Amino acid sequence: MSELRETTQIDENAENAADATVDGRPLSAAASLGDDALDAIAQRVLWLSTAMIDAANRGRPNTSGVKVGGHQASSASMVGIMTSLWFAELTSADRVSVKPHAAPVLHAINYLLGDLDESYLTRLREKGGLQSYPSRTKDPDTVDFSTGSVGIGATAPIWAAMSHRYLRDQFPQTPRSGRFISLLGDAELDEGAVWEAVTDPGVRQLGELLWIVDLNRQSLDRIIPDVQVARLQGMFAAADWQVLTCKWGRRIEAVFAGPGGGELRARLDDMPNEEYQRMLRSRPEDLRARLLGEAPSAGLAEVVSRLDDVELASLVRDLGGHDIGLLLDTYAQVDASRPTVIFAYTVKGRGLATEGHPGNHAAQLSAAQMAELAQLSGADLDDPWRRFAPGSDEARLCAQAADRLERPVVDPADRASVPAELPWGHKAVGSTQAALGRVLSDLLRGAPEVAARVVTLSPDVASSTNLGGWINKTGVWSPGERRDWFADDAERLLKWTEGAQGRHIELGIAEVNLVGLAAELGATWSRWGQPLIPIATLYDPFVSRALEPWSYGIYAGGQSILVDTPSGVTLAPEGGAHQSITTPRSASNSRAASPGSRRSRRISSGACSRRWTASAGPTARRPTCACRPARSSSPSHDSPRTPCCGSGAEPRSSRAATHPARAGHRAGDARRRRRDHAGGARRRRPPGRPRRAGRSRVPDQPRSRVPLTAGAAPPRQHEPQRDRRRAVPRGDQGTAGDRARRAPAHPGVPRRGARRPHPQPRRHRVRTVLQRRGRPRHPRHRHRLDRRGGGRSGRAVRSRTHGSHRHPRRRR
Repeated sequence: MSELRETTQIDENAENAADATVDGRPLSAAASLGDDALDAIAQRVLWLSTAMIDAANRGRPNTSGVKVGGHQASSASMVGIMTSLWFAELTSADRVSVKPHAAPVLHAINYLLGDLDESYLTRLREKGGLQSYPSRTKDPDTVDFSTGSVGIGATAPIWAAMSHRYLRDQFPQTPRSGRFISLLGDAELDEGAVWEAVTDPGVRQLGELLWIVDLNRQSLDRIIPDVQVARLQGMFAAADWQVLTCKWGRRIEAVFAGPGGGELRARLDDMPNEEYQRMLRSRPEDLRARLLGEAPSAGLAEVVSRLDDVELASLVRDLGGHDIGLLLDTYAQVDASRPTVIFAYTVKGRGLATEGHPGNHAAQLSAAQMAELAQLSGADLDDPWRRFAPGSDEARLCAQAADRLERPVVDPADRASVPAELPWGHKAVGSTQAALGRVLSDLLRGAPEVAARVVTLSPDVASSTNLGGWINKTGVWSPGERRDWFADDAERLLKWTEGAQGRHIELGIAEVNLVGLAAELGATWSRWGQPLIPIATLYDPFVSRALEPWSYGIYAGGQSILVDTPSGVTLAPEGGAHQSITTPRSASNSRAASPGSRRSRRISSGACSRRWTASAGPTARRPTCACRPARSSSPSHDSPRTPCCGSGAEPRSSRAATHPARAGHRAGDARRRRRDHAGGARRRRPPGRPRRAGRSRVPDQPRSRVPLTAGAAPPRQHEPQRDRRRAVPRGDQGTAGDRARRAPAHPGVPRRGARRPHPQPRRHRVRTVLQRRGRPRHPRHRHRLDRRGGGRSGRAVRSRTHGSHRHPRRRR
């Protein structure tokens, strides 16, 4: 009896499909058994999404003549999957990332749920209207994840799930979450960022993660080879993901179970993707010959002979991704203990006149084809946005889904006050890289309520980016407790204790994963009302890999701090592969710092972004406004000080740039240049704090060659140091700063910062006293170092009894 009922149902569906044909082909958004209301909703979603793209291209005035664009075929392949989720599966705690080209489908569903006003349906891809791709910050309806960057939006639910687990461990009052679902196309799996995230060791424990792959086997330019599918399934299985497949619908599965069905299944499974796509484009009367091939088997010929042309054409289109009932059964098989991926076979352009066409990626339906689609969907071209009639099964199902998906308002947590400064002092001279570690450690004592919101993360470079002190005090976060087998090792400096209460997250060597997690940690304030301060550290030469996904996180509302170190050439022995050659550009709502650099680049948010100029030489001393060009370097031009932008900040010109005579002679240039070569930027003393005695300046270094710029004077040639023993008696030298500020007692010793006289002849130079950093100029020269000034500077005085060099006092 059950077989009879199924056969009767197949005949009824075939009769309905025969009435809905375009060019003789049966076209529909979905074809399920007994899911009439869901199928009707899917057909209405297909019409609305296609009509939105058509209205954007033909319904609005277009004076430029440039095509607005849209992806009708890519949207159509996702209609069945998204209808099954929103109208029968999702809860208010679930979060879904929708593939970029299916944005019209998402807006059509939100419109049927009452979450989007009708006025927006004609404003797709318009300023102030609906975005081209789902945008969490710009679209007026509910969007969980911003997508559009291939591979980045697909992996965002991974990092959102990990962020929520971290929040629940640190703040138990955080609201519970549901599943984190990602809807992505099969061509998007070519992106390397996807596999960096899939293979991360911490991902395999996220049982709330669900991916559904729209396997339409078409990319933008070509049809994907059939061998690619098996390879992708094996890669997910190797990463310990549960792999489920929805290939054929229940209607054709019933035929497979009958006589000759095995031969039909084998024929369709062994068929290349290109041949299958061409068969979909054929008329029903031509499809039979293509399916049988040149030498069909007896069983295949028998099963095909029992079906008429339209019924046969409808069966070969019955894929699992369009069978809503089969999709719901597959969702029930998901294993909650590990991540799951579902490969749902679909047809690109399902239900449209462009169905199966190899070039349908950006194709638009004509006016005649839109009229045919309206007839198939039960819609009216004069009233394209009409909802379901009140009281109908479809209207009741939409109302039930809207009530189920309504989300409660999340109350934001109280924000801690960040202190302007910490009460502890610091060394006179030190690198900003070391300062980062000290600030994090001191923050635990000075502002524990702020430190509770700080979470650090790094791609396997925590110890080399000065996070060791922070990790020793806070621990490493892990979804589950792990035993520390080195806890009794007294010689270990870094205590790597993993547990649920840690505040550092360690990732593999993947910069994209780093900034992806940082972005989601920085968005927890808007998702669950708990703000965090994520600080991500990485090596500066590799920051360029992370800039694009980091920008995506900023676009999605994530707030994070990215620290790249070491920058500049302070680690020259590391080689060219570890030297910084770029500086991150300014971006809204972001912060970036480069510890250990000549100047820590400050990239601030707001309308005006002031940053340090990256050019070499004395003109790189003052900040310039990034929203207007710097002043001209011509000596006769001096532009007025007009405000730059809405922030009210004014650009400050460099006097060295406007006055070439002073270029290279500013007081303190040599000192700063020597400090930069020594490997750190000196921090300014807080106002009111006295200068500490014994502070030493960094020893002299040869001047670095700087390329000449327009209007700048050539740099001075390096000269040997003069004898300063007569300027400062040995019995009363004082500190290094006092020696530098003291007036010269000998005309041959110039004041610091003043113009030097013409070099003296070689025979009159005094070379017995040298001021240098380390070893003598020649191994035969013996020294004694006087380090009364402290620090690394000192006066290397040659022995009075050495060789033929007599003391200058005995010269005549």
